[in-house]
Amino acid sequence: MSEPTQRDVDILLRLWEMHNASELQAARMWVFTEFGAVDYAEFKRKYPSGSVEWRRFTNVYGMYEMYGVLINRNLLNEDLFFDLFGGLNLLWDKLRPVLAGMRQEIDPYLYENFELLCRQAQDWKAEHPPRGS
Repeated sequence: MSEPTQRDVDILLRLWEMHNASELQAARMWVFTEFGAVDYAEFKRKYPSGSVEWRRFTNVYGMYEMYGVLINRNLLNEDLFFDLFGGLNLLWDKLRPVLAGMRQEIDPYLYENFELLCRQAQDWKAEHPPRGS
């Protein structure tokens, strides 16, 4: 990957601001601590479309889908992104049980950029071991 540019840094800082907005922080906390469904049928029962929980879910996963678009289209330096943003696989593991049903019923391409982003994050981590002790 090429060296990060000032534009990459500016984009990353804007993403960080959005990422840490109070509504999205609360939604992410909900996903990490309360969200769970064994399949899409249970998801629909527990979090019906239009509910507060549905909005939290779509806000969080929509944001990560956007991150995936930026990285997958080479619009943001992936080294900067992966060095700052973590927890992708934790979020992916929570989404995976319901995704097949969602893709079948809603859109076969749903969250595909987030899925690719998670794969890229694993590759990036393999090439960049932790620098701390």
